[in-house]
Amino acid sequence: MTATAAPTSATEGLLVRCGRASCPGERTFWFIGHKRADFEATSGLVEALMERYQRLDILFTVPDLETRRWLRRRFPRAVVLPPPLPFDVFASRYMINLNVRGLMVLGEPTAEDRSILRAAYRRAAPAAIAQTPGESGTADSFAALAERVQHHFVTSEAARSQLLDAGIDAERITLLQGDGAARAAAALPVISYLLGLDLKLMRSTQRPIRRRLEQLALKCMAQPRLRRLLAAKVQRIDTVAELRETLGNPGTILCLGNGPSSEDSEVAEVDHDCLFRVNHVWLDRGFLTEPDMVFTGSKATLALVKGAIFGLQSIKSEARLLVTRFLLPHFPRVRYATIERFGLYLNEPRWRGIRPTNGAAMLATAVALQPPRLVISGIDLFSHPAGTYPGDTATPNAYSPGHEAESELALLLAALSLYQGELVILSSALRERWEEHRQAGPAARDAGRRG
Repeated sequence: MTATAAPTSATEGLLVRCGRASCPGERTFWFIGHKRADFEATSGLVEALMERYQRLDILFTVPDLETRRWLRRRFPRAVVLPPPLPFDVFASRYMINLNVRGLMVLGEPTAEDRSILRAAYRRAAPAAIAQTPGESGTADSFAALAERVQHHFVTSEAARSQLLDAGIDAERITLLQGDGAARAAAALPVISYLLGLDLKLMRSTQRPIRRRLEQLALKCMAQPRLRRLLAAKVQRIDTVAELRETLGNPGTILCLGNGPSSEDSEVAEVDHDCLFRVNHVWLDRGFLTEPDMVFTGSKATLALVKGAIFGLQSIKSEARLLVTRFLLPHFPRVRYATIERFGLYLNEPRWRGIRPTNGAAMLATAVALQPPRLVISGIDLFSHPAGTYPGDTATPNAYSPGHEAESELALLLAALSLYQGELVILSSALRERWEEHRQAGPAARDAGRRG
């Protein structure tokens, strides 16, 4: 994010309250404090978040103008604003306009902070509190917020005991000890986990009417007679064999991620009879815009891409799609496959807790189809010198929060290891990692036998 001149207090508040302020980043983590000492105590965690998640914007709010000026000097890449007015509508405006995906209250929540926690809960944005309960019984107030707060950070065993006595589950409490670096190291995995939560699915879970509609939609698709009646609106492909047949038993599948190599000149020369793509950022660029299958979880992609089979990662994502289709009759007929139903390696216990990208789901599906030839490009592991996407040098070349480079690479290599046909990798970064993996494989097996 590019730092700009600090606006006046009145102006910066007005912009957000009127709904005209926004962050250019994809996601925002919000630190809510009351005095400078709150932010000084958590500066190590902020620095660690900025280093680890280059595509994550940091938002600070604090009432004191001098503290805001200090924050802008201390963290010039961050967004620094006064807190919203203490009404739910203004807190919700911050949440939506700034795309807040998680937040932390520094200190005991005030009445103003509680409106923010309510807004976060409605948006399913996970919230944490970093505060040491005192002897005045402040833990009881935390118990009252239990539903709206996912995690508590404390700095003493006494504070931890107070929270336990107030009914807070132990797994939702992290004890921070040592210096600032040690505390940041203990807190970062928790914040990373919160950032990795799928908020769209969480919103479905916590909204009773929506949850019942989704359950009903899945039950309808489970009934053969109802499913036939609904075939004019939705068609689900249940097996890899059925997908292969629907795609016309392709001889060559071209898998394109969204990295710069997806539009290299050699990609245009690839002779293929089936094209897989991810999401829809490629639509406006006019290059290979008629895919046979698109892997996504985005409602925007479902609305914008025409004629393709949609690949959805999970049954929960399927339920969201079905409700959208049933409640909005103007949407055209959709064909889709739920990758979780295929029983691929992605669902094995060893990958539990890892959230694959749609690109990993695409590659896993292509490998499961076992075409005679598989060509891959555009999976540049966010390391291409030309940037993140074709023609985009502004977006930081890094994975979005919720996805980790090491685990994502492990998923991709696991897929490639299962493929048995002719493999062509045009993405140099992935090709190099795959060659290293292949060369290390025999040596690792020999070492295992010697052990």
